Amino acid sequence: MKECIVLVLCLISSFLHSQELSKSDDASQQIPLINKDLLTAEGLYSSGTVALKSKNYEDALYNFKLGRELAKKNDDEYLTTLGDFYLATYFYETKDIPEALTYTDKALTSFQNQNRQADVAKCQYYLGRIYRQISDFEKALFHSFEALRINETSNEIKEIANCFSLIGSIYILTGDLNESELNFLKALKLQEQNKNDKELVTSYRNLGVLNQKRGNYQSALNYFNKGLLKIEKLSINDIDILDTKAILLGNIGSTLRQQGKPNESLDFLFQALAIKKELKRDRSTAHTCNDIAETYIEIKRYDEAKKFALEAADLSKVVSANNRRWAYYLISKCDYALKNYKSSVNNFKIYSRLKDSIFTIQKATRFNELQIQYDTEKRDFQIEAQKKDITLLDTQNKLKSQFLWFGGIGLLSLFGFVLALKSRQKAKKDIQQQEYFTQRLIESQEIERTRVSKDLHDSVGQQLTFMKKKAQNLDQLELSSLANAVLEEVRSISRDLYPATLKQLGLRESIEQLLFDLDGETEMFFSVEIDDINTSFDAAETLNFYRFIQESVNNVLKHSLAKTLIVNIVKGKNAIEVLIKDNGQGFQTSKSMLHNSLGLKTMAERIRILKGSLSIKSKKEVGTTILVKIPV
Repeated sequence: MKECIVLVLCLISSFLHSQELSKSDDASQQIPLINKDLLTAEGLYSSGTVALKSKNYEDALYNFKLGRELAKKNDDEYLTTLGDFYLATYFYETKDIPEALTYTDKALTSFQNQNRQADVAKCQYYLGRIYRQISDFEKALFHSFEALRINETSNEIKEIANCFSLIGSIYILTGDLNESELNFLKALKLQEQNKNDKELVTSYRNLGVLNQKRGNYQSALNYFNKGLLKIEKLSINDIDILDTKAILLGNIGSTLRQQGKPNESLDFLFQALAIKKELKRDRSTAHTCNDIAETYIEIKRYDEAKKFALEAADLSKVVSANNRRWAYYLISKCDYALKNYKSSVNNFKIYSRLKDSIFTIQKATRFNELQIQYDTEKRDFQIEAQKKDITLLDTQNKLKSQFLWFGGIGLLSLFGFVLALKSRQKAKKDIQQQEYFTQRLIESQEIERTRVSKDLHDSVGQQLTFMKKKAQNLDQLELSSLANAVLEEVRSISRDLYPATLKQLGLRESIEQLLFDLDGETEMFFSVEIDDINTSFDAAETLNFYRFIQESVNNVLKHSLAKTLIVNIVKGKNAIEVLIKDNGQGFQTSKSMLHNSLGLKTMAERIRILKGSLSIKSKKEVGTTILVKIPV
C-alpha cells in the first residue's frame, strides 16, 4: 500500500512537470521519457529517511532496499550509490558499525568516481561520526577534516559548521579541551551568522559540556540555559528537539549537583526523566535515574536513591553495561547506609563482577606472551653484556700483566706505555659500546611496545567493538557484556604498553594518573607530591623519565610487600630530585647484585641518558629508598 501511494504521488509530480515543459515550443522535441521507477526510488528514500528519524527501523530498511533495487535495475549509478549511503545511515542508527562502514566506504568511492563533491563530503562527515563512535579518533579526525576541506571549497556554511561541531566533539573525547573549544566556537559563530537556531542549540550544549568538564560550572549553566531558551522559541514538537531538551535539563541537573545545590538539581533531573521516558530512551533514562540516585545519596535520602538506582539497573540491562554497573554500586552504597549489610555486599559483588570479566584470563595470557617476548630480548642482551664484561676483565688482566712484564725492562718501557694506552682506549670503547647496546635495547623495547599498543588498539580493539555492537543488535546480552569487558582490558593493555597520556596530558599528569590507577588496584597507601616538570624534558627524555618512575613503582608492587609508598618529585632551581621510598622487606644492595640485575641496570641506564645520578639504599625489614638527581 505504501509503495502504491508513493508511486501515485511520483507520477502526478512527473505529469505536472511534463505539462510545464510542453509549454515551450523550443523544448518540445527534447523532453525525455519519465522513468517512474527512478521517481519511485527517490520517494522511497524520502519515506525511509522519515521512518529512520522516527526509529521505525523495519520500514526504513524496507524503503531503502527497495529504492536501491529500483535504481540498480534501471542502471542509475547516482541513485544506486545514494541507496548505499542511506543503508549506511540505517546500519549506523541500529548500531551495526561494520555494515555502516562497508556501505559508507562503498558510497564514498562511487561518489568520488562520479565527481559529486557534495556527496563525497557527506560520506566523509559520516565516516568521521562512525569512527568517533568506535573511539578511533585518528581516523575520525582525518575524515572530518576531509569533509571540512570540501565544504569550505564550495562555501557550504551549514555543513562547515557541522564539521566544526564534529571535530570539537572528537577533541573533547581525546581530552584536548582547548582545540575542542576552538572548533565549537567556530561552529557557533557560523550558526549565528546563518541564523540556524536548531544547530545553535547543539553548540550551546557542546560548550556547556566542555565547561562542565573544566569545572567552570556557572559558564556551563549559562550555555545550557541558552540552549533551553532557544528550544522554547523554536516551538517545534520534533523528536530530536525533545531529546536535546531532555539532555540539556539533565546536564543542568548534574551541574547544579556539582555546585552543591541538590534540591535544584532534582527539579531539572525529574523534568529530564519525564521527557526521556516519553521518548522511550532507555539508555538515557537509566543515566538520569543514576544521577537522581546520586543526588538523593548526597542529601542522605537513601530509600529514594535506591529506588531510582534499581530502576537504572533494570533499564540498562540490554542497552548500557556502564550504567548498569554504576547502578549496582549506588544500590550497594544505599544498602550500606540503610544497614542492609548483607544486601550491600551482594550488590557490590554484582558491581565487581560486571567490572571484572572472565576475560582477565585472556589479559593475563596476552601479558604472558608480551613478557616472553621481552624476556627473550633481555636474555639475549644479558648474554651480550656478559660477553662484554668478560672481554673487559680480560683486557684489564692483560693490561696488568703487561705493566708487570715491562716494568723492569727499560728499553721496552715506551712500547709498554703505548700498548697500555691502546688497551685502556679499547676498554673505554667496550664500556661505551655496552652503554650503547643498553640504550638501543631500551629504544627497541619502546618501539615494539608502541607497535603492539597500536596493533591492539587499531585491530583487536576495532574487532571487539564490532563484536560488541553485533551482539547488542542480536540481543545477546552476555556476549555483549563480555565483549565490552574484553575491549576495556585491551585498551588497558594498550595504555600500559604505550602511555598516550604523555602527549595528551603531559608528564606530571601522566605520572599522577599512573599512580592513581595503581592506588585503585592495590591496598598499598600512596603518598604523592609532584611539581610541574612538563617543560623540563624533550619527548625522548620525557618517555625515559616516565618509564623510570613506572619501573621503580612496579618493582615495589612486585617484590617489596610494602604497605606504604612515597613518591616525591621536586623541581629545584638547578635540578629535579626524585624520592621513591617504601617500608617493605628490603634487599641486599651488594655491588654484584646491582651489577647483575638487568632491571636495575635498565633503570640506571635511563637516568644516565638523562645525565642524572641514581642512588639505591635498602635494608632488610626496613624498606628501600631510591634517590635521583637530574640537572636542568
